[in-house]
Amino acid sequence: MAETPSRSIFEKLIYLGIATFFLWPFVQLWSIKALPLFETDTHLRASVALENLMEEALCRPYDRASSKSSFQPVKGGEDINLYGRVEVFLHPDMPANIMIRSTVRWGMFPFSKSLSLEYLRARTRP
Repeated sequence: MAETPSRSIFEKLIYLGIATFFLWPFVQLWSIKALPLFETDTHLRASVALENLMEEALCRPYDRASSKSSFQPVKGGEDINLYGRVEVFLHPDMPANIMIRSTVRWGMFPFSKSLSLEYLRARTRP
């Protein structure tokens, strides 16, 4: 029987790149908390601030929230230039739902970083 040739390094790198592209959004926030490699305190503080922003946004009535907000300083994150914002807008494909997106950013240009969380909420009001 003839043996099939093993995959080349190039093919393996292509497969790894495709898998990383699709899996990265799902593990980004988890990896910051579970596997902090660089600036552990900064990333952890930013991820906690992001979760707090989302929780505050979910507690507010959506009809009073502004759809276009600017970045505001996050209390306690002044030393790392931590800014956050919350956006509320209608879902583009499902108008009966709204999207809530919270974003935090930190650092200085051109080395600034950002994290985002999105939440889909059904509108129950007539």
